[in-house]
Amino acid sequence: MDFISNILQELLNLLFNFTGDFGIAIVIVTLSVKIILMPFSIKQKLSMKKQQDLATKIDLIKDKYKDSPKELEEHLQKHSLESMKSMLGCSTIILQMPIIYALYNTFSNMKYTSSSIILPWISNLSVSDNLFIIPCIYAITMLAPNFINSIPYFKANTQVKFNKQIAVSTVIMSFLFTAKTPVAIGLYFITSSIYSLIEDICFRIYIKQNTNPIQS
Repeated sequence: MDFISNILQELLNLLFNFTGDFGIAIVIVTLSVKIILMPFSIKQKLSMKKQQDLATKIDLIKDKYKDSPKELEEHLQKHSLESMKSMLGCSTIILQMPIIYALYNTFSNMKYTSSSIILPWISNLSVSDNLFIIPCIYAITMLAPNFINSIPYFKANTQVKFNKQIAVSTVIMSFLFTAKTPVAIGLYFITSSIYSLIEDICFRIYIKQNTNPIQS
Protein backbone atom coordinates (compact mmCIF):
# COMPACT_ATOMS: atom_id res chain seq x y z
CA MET A 1 0.00 0.00 0.00
CA ASP A 2 2.83 2.40 0.87
CA PHE A 3 4.47 1.52 -2.44
CA ILE A 4 1.40 2.69 -4.38
CA SER A 5 1.13 5.82 -2.21
CA ASN A 6 4.76 6.67 -2.89
CA ILE A 7 4.23 6.33 -6.64
CA LEU A 8 1.16 8.56 -6.52
CA GLN A 9 3.03 11.11 -4.38
CA GLU A 10 5.88 11.23 -6.89
CA LEU A 11 3.38 11.63 -9.72
CA LEU A 12 1.64 14.43 -7.80
CA ASN A 13 4.95 16.24 -7.27
CA LEU A 14 5.90 15.77 -10.93
CA LEU A 15 2.60 17.22 -12.12
CA PHE A 16 2.91 20.13 -9.68
CA ASN A 17 6.35 20.94 -11.04
CA PHE A 18 4.84 20.88 -14.54
CA THR A 19 1.61 22.80 -13.85
CA GLY A 20 2.60 24.86 -10.80
CA ASP A 21 -0.85 24.14 -9.33
CA PHE A 22 -1.62 21.37 -6.84
CA GLY A 23 -5.35 21.60 -7.56
CA ILE A 24 -4.79 20.82 -11.23
CA ALA A 25 -2.27 18.13 -10.26
CA ILE A 26 -4.86 16.46 -7.99
CA VAL A 27 -7.44 16.45 -10.79
CA ILE A 28 -4.98 14.95 -13.28
CA VAL A 29 -3.81 12.26 -10.85
CA THR A 30 -7.39 11.36 -9.95
CA LEU A 31 -8.48 11.13 -13.59
CA SER A 32 -5.37 9.12 -14.48
CA VAL A 33 -6.09 6.55 -11.77
CA LYS A 34 -9.77 6.36 -12.77
CA ILE A 35 -8.85 5.80 -16.42
CA ILE A 36 -6.37 3.06 -15.48
CA LEU A 37 -9.07 1.38 -13.39
CA MET A 38 -11.73 1.83 -16.08
CA PRO A 39 -11.51 -1.77 -17.45
CA PHE A 40 -12.25 -3.10 -13.95
CA SER A 41 -15.05 -0.57 -13.49
CA ILE A 42 -16.67 -1.47 -16.83
CA LYS A 43 -16.40 -5.17 -16.06
CA GLN A 44 -18.07 -4.54 -12.72
CA LYS A 45 -20.90 -2.57 -14.38
CA LEU A 46 -21.41 -5.32 -16.96
CA SER A 47 -21.58 -7.92 -14.21
CA MET A 48 -24.09 -5.87 -12.23
CA LYS A 49 -26.20 -5.37 -15.38
CA LYS A 50 -26.08 -9.10 -16.02
CA GLN A 51 -27.21 -9.74 -12.44
CA GLN A 52 -30.17 -7.39 -12.93
CA ASP A 53 -31.10 -9.09 -16.21
CA LEU A 54 -30.85 -12.52 -14.59
CA ALA A 55 -33.04 -11.43 -11.70
CA THR A 56 -35.67 -10.20 -14.16
CA LYS A 57 -35.40 -13.39 -16.19
CA ILE A 58 -35.74 -15.56 -13.08
CA ASP A 59 -38.87 -13.65 -12.05
CA LEU A 60 -40.33 -14.36 -15.51
CA ILE A 61 -39.43 -18.03 -15.20
CA LYS A 62 -41.01 -18.30 -11.76
CA ASP A 63 -44.19 -16.76 -13.10
CA LYS A 64 -44.22 -18.93 -16.22
CA TYR A 65 -43.61 -22.25 -14.43
CA LYS A 66 -45.35 -21.50 -11.14
CA ASP A 67 -47.67 -24.47 -11.70
CA SER A 68 -44.87 -26.85 -12.72
CA PRO A 69 -42.35 -27.21 -9.85
CA LYS A 70 -40.16 -29.72 -11.70
CA GLU A 71 -39.68 -27.52 -14.79
CA LEU A 72 -39.21 -24.49 -12.56
CA GLU A 73 -36.38 -26.19 -10.67
CA GLU A 74 -34.69 -27.28 -13.92
CA HIS A 75 -34.74 -23.75 -15.34
CA LEU A 76 -33.52 -22.20 -12.08
CA GLN A 77 -30.62 -24.64 -11.89
CA LYS A 78 -29.69 -23.78 -15.47
CA HIS A 79 -29.41 -20.10 -14.55
CA SER A 80 -27.68 -20.58 -11.19
CA LEU A 81 -24.19 -21.08 -12.68
CA GLU A 82 -24.57 -18.00 -14.87
CA SER A 83 -25.63 -16.04 -11.81
CA MET A 84 -22.55 -17.14 -9.86
CA LYS A 85 -20.25 -16.10 -12.72
CA SER A 86 -21.76 -12.64 -12.90
CA MET A 87 -21.41 -12.25 -9.12
CA LEU A 88 -17.70 -13.00 -9.42
CA GLY A 89 -17.46 -10.20 -11.97
CA CYS A 90 -18.93 -7.78 -9.41
CA SER A 91 -16.07 -8.62 -7.06
CA THR A 92 -13.61 -6.69 -9.28
CA ILE A 93 -14.27 -3.67 -7.07
CA ILE A 94 -12.10 -5.40 -4.44
CA LEU A 95 -9.13 -5.11 -6.80
CA GLN A 96 -9.65 -1.35 -7.00
CA MET A 97 -9.78 -0.73 -3.26
CA PRO A 98 -5.99 -0.73 -2.55
CA ILE A 99 -5.37 1.87 -5.26
CA ILE A 100 -8.33 4.01 -4.22
CA TYR A 101 -7.18 3.87 -0.60
CA ALA A 102 -3.64 4.78 -1.62
CA LEU A 103 -4.97 7.74 -3.62
CA TYR A 104 -7.00 8.93 -0.63
CA ASN A 105 -4.01 8.42 1.67
CA THR A 106 -1.78 10.44 -0.66
CA PHE A 107 -4.06 13.47 -0.60
CA SER A 108 -4.75 13.10 3.14
CA ASN A 109 -1.04 13.41 3.91
CA MET A 110 -0.48 16.51 1.81
CA LYS A 111 1.56 19.05 3.78
CA TYR A 112 1.37 21.81 1.22
CA THR A 113 -0.15 25.21 1.95
CA SER A 114 -0.67 26.39 -1.61
CA SER A 115 -3.89 27.48 -3.32
CA SER A 116 -5.26 26.54 -6.74
CA ILE A 117 -6.52 28.50 -9.71
CA ILE A 118 -9.54 26.18 -10.01
CA LEU A 119 -10.55 26.98 -6.40
CA PRO A 120 -10.04 30.77 -6.19
CA TRP A 121 -11.82 31.13 -2.84
CA ILE A 122 -9.41 28.68 -1.17
CA SER A 123 -6.02 29.87 0.08
CA ASN A 124 -4.82 26.51 1.46
CA LEU A 125 -5.63 23.06 0.07
CA SER A 126 -4.69 21.44 3.37
CA VAL A 127 -7.57 22.99 5.33
CA SER A 128 -11.34 22.61 5.09
CA ASP A 129 -13.60 24.92 3.09
CA ASN A 130 -15.06 27.48 5.53
CA LEU A 131 -17.58 28.60 2.89
CA PHE A 132 -18.77 24.98 2.47
CA ILE A 133 -18.75 25.31 -1.32
CA ILE A 134 -16.78 22.08 -1.76
CA PRO A 135 -19.20 20.03 0.40
CA CYS A 136 -22.19 21.47 -1.53
CA ILE A 137 -20.64 20.64 -4.91
CA TYR A 138 -19.77 17.13 -3.77
CA ALA A 139 -23.30 16.56 -2.43
CA ILE A 140 -24.73 17.61 -5.82
CA THR A 141 -22.39 15.32 -7.76
CA MET A 142 -23.33 12.42 -5.51
CA LEU A 143 -27.04 13.13 -5.97
CA ALA A 144 -26.80 13.40 -9.75
CA PRO A 145 -26.90 9.61 -10.45
CA ASN A 146 -30.31 9.43 -8.72
CA PHE A 147 -31.72 11.96 -11.18
CA ILE A 148 -30.02 10.24 -14.12
CA ASN A 149 -31.70 6.98 -13.18
CA SER A 150 -35.09 8.75 -13.15
CA ILE A 151 -34.71 9.59 -16.85
CA PRO A 152 -36.43 6.76 -18.82
CA TYR A 153 -33.70 6.58 -21.48
CA PHE A 154 -30.91 6.15 -18.92
CA LYS A 155 -32.80 3.94 -16.48
CA ALA A 156 -30.79 0.73 -16.06
CA ASN A 157 -33.59 -1.15 -14.35
CA THR A 158 -37.28 -0.36 -14.77
CA GLN A 159 -37.92 -1.69 -11.27
CA VAL A 160 -35.65 0.90 -9.66
CA LYS A 161 -37.49 4.01 -8.55
CA PHE A 162 -36.28 7.32 -7.17
CA ASN A 163 -36.04 7.05 -3.41
CA LYS A 164 -36.32 10.41 -1.64
CA GLN A 165 -35.00 9.07 1.66
CA ILE A 166 -31.87 7.66 0.03
CA ALA A 167 -31.40 10.92 -1.90
CA VAL A 168 -31.66 13.04 1.24
CA SER A 169 -29.33 10.68 3.13
CA THR A 170 -26.81 10.87 0.27
CA VAL A 171 -26.81 14.67 0.34
CA ILE A 172 -26.43 14.86 4.12
CA MET A 173 -23.69 12.23 4.34
CA SER A 174 -21.75 13.68 1.39
CA PHE A 175 -21.92 17.18 2.90
CA LEU A 176 -20.86 16.07 6.38
CA PHE A 177 -18.10 13.85 4.99
CA THR A 178 -16.36 16.73 3.22
CA ALA A 179 -17.32 19.61 5.53
CA LYS A 180 -14.26 19.22 7.77
CA THR A 181 -11.87 17.38 5.46
CA PRO A 182 -8.98 19.10 3.64
CA VAL A 183 -9.99 20.77 0.37
CA ALA A 184 -7.52 18.48 -1.43
CA ILE A 185 -9.64 15.47 -0.40
CA GLY A 186 -12.85 17.23 -1.39
CA LEU A 187 -11.41 18.04 -4.81
CA TYR A 188 -10.41 14.41 -5.22
CA PHE A 189 -13.92 13.19 -4.33
CA ILE A 190 -15.60 15.72 -6.64
CA THR A 191 -13.33 14.84 -9.56
CA SER A 192 -13.84 11.12 -8.95
CA SER A 193 -17.61 11.53 -8.64
CA ILE A 194 -17.94 13.58 -11.85
CA TYR A 195 -15.82 11.07 -13.75
CA SER A 196 -17.92 8.17 -12.43
CA LEU A 197 -21.10 9.99 -13.45
CA ILE A 198 -19.84 10.55 -17.00
CA GLU A 199 -18.63 6.96 -17.22
CA ASP A 200 -22.00 5.71 -16.00
CA ILE A 201 -23.92 7.82 -18.53
CA CYS A 202 -21.71 6.54 -21.37
CA PHE A 203 -22.15 2.96 -20.14
CA ARG A 204 -25.94 3.31 -20.04
CA ILE A 205 -25.98 4.73 -23.57
CA TYR A 206 -23.82 1.83 -24.76
CA ILE A 207 -26.07 -0.74 -23.07
CA LYS A 208 -29.18 0.94 -24.46
CA GLN A 209 -27.83 0.76 -28.00
CA ASN A 210 -26.28 -2.70 -27.86
CA THR A 211 -28.71 -4.93 -25.95
CA ASN A 212 -31.96 -6.58 -26.87
CA PRO A 213 -35.05 -6.92 -24.69
CA ILE A 214 -34.97 -9.81 -22.22
CA GLN A 215 -36.76 -12.88 -23.41
CA SER A 216 -37.89 -15.71 -21.16
